[in-house]
Amino acid sequence: MHLKKQLPVWLFTLICATSLEVCAVASATTSPTHESVKTKSFREWKSEKVQDALTRVTVTKTKIQIAKSKDPNVARRKAGIEASSGTNSESLETQLQQDQSILEMAKDLSVTDYFVGYLTKVQDKKAAFNEVAGKLTAEEVAELMAAYANSVFGSHTSEMPPSAQDLSSDRIR
Repeated sequence: MHLKKQLPVWLFTLICATSLEVCAVASATTSPTHESVKTKSFREWKSEKVQDALTRVTVTKTKIQIAKSKDPNVARRKAGIEASSGTNSESLETQLQQDQSILEMAKDLSVTDYFVGYLTKVQDKKAAFNEVAGKLTAEEVAELMAAYANSVFGSHTSEMPPSAQDLSSDRIR
């Protein structure tokens, strides 16, 4: 098992914001008689987050190329873009670094992030949990169980209640 860096709260919120918007739109557009909205699997959700972040990186890189272009036609368009959006090369470079960081973090999203940032935000949690339960791999289930155990018992197994320790010692016998 490898340890991953913790996402800063603001960045995690930014990455998950799209999921919340999609959930809100899906629940708002669903007719009252058709309540079962397809819940994204972990792989679908993560793939969407990575693709969104990759698109942002590509768009920012394109803006930088336009800003650095020496073509007079592009320079006129660039001046109009900068005037309307207030962007310049330095701020675009900063934006590119932020977009690349978000892309790397999106690539590192875990099933725990999926659970906290997506599944707990859907309207019908029980139906979503049931739908997703069969889609998780054994490794993903193990990661969720470890996160749950850490949230209940803390990060140290020595903090497990005596009843849980007795169960594990009974199995050894």
